[in-house]
Amino acid sequence: MKNSLYIIAGLLLVIWGIIFWGFNTTGVVHLLLAVAGVIILIRLIFNNQLSK
Repeated sequence: MKNSLYIIAGLLLVIWGIIFWGFNTTGVVHLLLAVAGVIILIRLIFNNQLSK
């Protein structure tokens, strides 16, 4: 479970990059980038809390 959030975030970043640079779209596609960032932040926060 620990690495699955990083895998999901990584996939979202790759999908975002493909869509953004490959199709030159704007707007809703940036939601993927935001979701990936939130997933990484959640993982980092909970990792710090669990290690204490």
